[in-house]
Amino acid sequence: MIPLPAPWAERFPEDLPLFSQAATGSAGAPSDVFRRRGLAVATAACALRLHARPENLAFHQKVWDPADAAVTSTVCPRLGLVPGAFYREHPGTGADGARILRILKSLGHEAELIPIPSFGRTADTAGVIRDWLARSPPEGSVLVSLSKGACDVKAALADPVSVRHLRGWISLSGLGSGTPLVQWLRRRPWRWAGIWLILRLRGHSIAALRDLEHDPDGVCAPWPTLPPGRPLVHVQGIPLPHHLHHPWARRGHRRLAPLGPNDGGGVLLADVERWPGIVHPVWGADHYLQPGWPLEAELTRVFQAFLHRCG
Repeated sequence: MIPLPAPWAERFPEDLPLFSQAATGSAGAPSDVFRRRGLAVATAACALRLHARPENLAFHQKVWDPADAAVTSTVCPRLGLVPGAFYREHPGTGADGARILRILKSLGHEAELIPIPSFGRTADTAGVIRDWLARSPPEGSVLVSLSKGACDVKAALADPVSVRHLRGWISLSGLGSGTPLVQWLRRRPWRWAGIWLILRLRGHSIAALRDLEHDPDGVCAPWPTLPPGRPLVHVQGIPLPHHLHHPWARRGHRRLAPLGPNDGGGVLLADVERWPGIVHPVWGADHYLQPGWPLEAELTRVFQAFLHRCG
């Protein structure tokens, strides 16, 4: 059986039999496990696979092992936070990054909120991020993105000049492959019409939502190639239904459950397994990273390990 991280075993003893079941009988592709064993086993199997991947495991040890505590870089990088969708209208979701800014400040770093539109077209938002990166100091800049911000950063880094200014990127609950929730809405014309009206009244475009379609040829599909030494880290919640605390997460998880394990905010976990970079899975947390225990200590150590790699 794959050894579990201590926090998972301590916080979720009721899930230990599920991990054992997933580890001993969940070989095959994620979609096959989901079809044969059901949502819970497929979710646990995904968590175990992500945890056991060698490059992820080395990063996890920096986060979890007090004897191997990471030391932040002595050169303080310029940090820019790319917020999530509707961060001005709905800061309570965490999309405004206030919690992340507090954590970075506690580590001795100041971060700027990059002033992207609250819900803009990916191409337009990418232009704002590129302009911010173009003003980087010689040592470069670090990007921190939340949710939809991952798609915006991907589009910005399609420009090789912007990549040269990048020192590292950490994505929290990133919609790195778009989200099937857009297609779910489009299959329901009355809901789609209601969303169109709400966006129009708030000065947003429905085209910004279409940019987030889960499509292998879509706007969110291409991943930039980062040079060696420019780390990319994904912090990804992996919940079961009984872990979900945010009401939007419960609704989102239910809508995407027929497609397989998901984080309740639009991310399919099978996609995460294919993403480049390092993945730090957080068992029991949803898309909004608001689980039933204080997550700040773990996020602090994640940022310590990440910034150490950027040094």
